[in-house]
Amino acid sequence: MTAFLAIVKLTCRSAVRSHVFRLLLILLLLSIFLLPFTLLGDGTPKGEVQIFLQYCLGFVGFILCLSSVWLACSEVSSDVETAQIHMIAVKPVRRAVVLLGKYTGVVLIHLVLLLIAAVAVYAFLSFRLSSADMTEEERLMLDEQVLTARALYKPVRPDFNALAQAELDSRIALAKEHGQDTLRFQDDQARQEAFLEIRKELIATYGLISEGDSLFWQFEGLPKDLTDDDVVFLRYTVYVNRYYMQDQNTVRGHWIFAANYARPDDNGGETVVSELVATPEEDVLTAAQNEIMVPLRNSFFVYDGKAEVGFLNKDTKTSELNFEEGKGPFLLIREAGFFSNYCRAILVMAIGILSVTLLASAVAACLSLPIAIFFSAAYMLTGGLANYLVTSIPDAIDYQAEYTGTFGYQFGDLLLNLIVPLQDFFVTGYLANGELIGFPFIGMLFAKDFVLRMLPVFLLGAWIYTRRELALVSKRG
Repeated sequence: MTAFLAIVKLTCRSAVRSHVFRLLLILLLLSIFLLPFTLLGDGTPKGEVQIFLQYCLGFVGFILCLSSVWLACSEVSSDVETAQIHMIAVKPVRRAVVLLGKYTGVVLIHLVLLLIAAVAVYAFLSFRLSSADMTEEERLMLDEQVLTARALYKPVRPDFNALAQAELDSRIALAKEHGQDTLRFQDDQARQEAFLEIRKELIATYGLISEGDSLFWQFEGLPKDLTDDDVVFLRYTVYVNRYYMQDQNTVRGHWIFAANYARPDDNGGETVVSELVATPEEDVLTAAQNEIMVPLRNSFFVYDGKAEVGFLNKDTKTSELNFEEGKGPFLLIREAGFFSNYCRAILVMAIGILSVTLLASAVAACLSLPIAIFFSAAYMLTGGLANYLVTSIPDAIDYQAEYTGTFGYQFGDLLLNLIVPLQDFFVTGYLANGELIGFPFIGMLFAKDFVLRMLPVFLLGAWIYTRRELALVSKRG
């Protein structure tokens, strides 16, 4: 244990003397104290706070991850290449202890920096909020939509398999009724192809609403202990037509909410009935995230953990409105405070530092310094590319169901199963939108990325490190 602590101490001392580390530290300080003054939101206090949280904390996390990669590679590789490792190798200290000590030292100094940065950012945010000139309405909006932690509930997804099968059976029955040829549906492969085509069509057209029509979404699993004092928000993004990346503007429509009432029945009991309550017709900004407060009391809106929301298209300028699956509508209900959510975001960033340092230490234990840094950087960039392939392809094609069958999506999905994308550890978007960063999410992230992916890589690197021929390596260096 004494040798381990000594290695940790020497690693921290060596980090402070590194010129590259000092440069990254200066960038970290600038991101905390200078970057907030250069960020401009949409002109509202809510927008400014969202931009501040998302970019300032995000830049802090990026700098710390970059610094930990550099320092881990430098500390592990340079000792081997400069033959300084021989001074330790001749002592009764196992190489695995040396590697673990260097990893711990790099992680320790960066966790301390993360803690200092987190306190500084929170203090700066508190100072700006206390000195800001806001109306009561702006402050209330900020407290309820940003400085909070709201659980996000998604609508129940339709069973597209059952719907597609029913539609296929209906088409076959209709063809028989009109005496049309149905032999092409007798072959199993032909039926499967027709079924998949119908399913794609259903998914692609599910969120489309023509002028004068409406679409309803059901929500389940909502809290059953809500009071009328709890505020429920509806978040949504609507697009014009199926090609939703073009011709966006404002459209008109009504939101419709199902109100549940208990009425006496003929048997002396009560029967719960639902009545539809529509909001006044209003202009809605398309291709942008919108939030409105549910106008009903929760005792009427949520019944047995269920709720129903609909939208009526009243726009005469466009042919269709598109509520793309995955973009809403969502219901948001407060579950915790902002400080608790802020601490959880910092915890996720700490897991990111632990993970990327594991990777860099493992790579540096096997390779030279330049190659180790290049490999670590390439690993993180590849994770970003894979994440882009999986999440951005739907924005470029018509049928949203078809992107899962493209080569780009399949390749990106394969990479994401092998590589940990750095984006996994940047949850500032959740924080800025007032969304709860739940402990189940944090636990799954730790287990999936740190334990199951990064830790085996580190153990493999440590095993190679213990069997590496140091004399030949230092001679080549």
